[in-house]
Amino acid sequence: MLFVGILSVNAQYRDVKLPEKPAQKGYNDYTFKDDGFWFAVEAEGGSSIMSVKTNMQYAQVTGTVGYRLNEFLRFGVGVGGRMYVHNADVRNTDNKFGVPIFANIRGNFISAYDIDGVPFWSLNIGGITEEGFFASPTIGYSFGGLRNNFLIGLSYTISNFKDCTQSRVSYSYFALKLGYEF
Repeated sequence: MLFVGILSVNAQYRDVKLPEKPAQKGYNDYTFKDDGFWFAVEAEGGSSIMSVKTNMQYAQVTGTVGYRLNEFLRFGVGVGGRMYVHNADVRNTDNKFGVPIFANIRGNFISAYDIDGVPFWSLNIGGITEEGFFASPTIGYSFGGLRNNFLIGLSYTISNFKDCTQSRVSYSYFALKLGYEF
């Protein structure tokens, strides 16, 4: 009997429209927009893959801010912190830390309108303090939709610095990236 009463009350109010929240002046809801500003924070850990040299591992955290032209192309700049493991065996410094400063370009391979997860690409190009140039392309997968995504990716990095013999060397790294962008 109670169940029938609830059904009749629900049927009575089914077509009632709730009042819409008035838009705030100057407020932009970027959740469903293709363009606009975006921000990403990523944590990364990896190891060099040198066959005849001593390998070195690192952990890194970066933040990137930029402008999104559409869902397939975004530009940004970023800064972060990097810590090396086995640093003294390879680099010409006792300092285990570096600060990567970089430009970033990234985008999706397919549209995120119809599905909640899409493959993405990313490229960081810049320098690390007291080291030199680095470039880092990433291929990954984005979970969540058009915006507000969790990221997972595989990154290859090539970095240039002075080794223990004072000569410039290039080191290659593979890394796993985890992040969040909005």
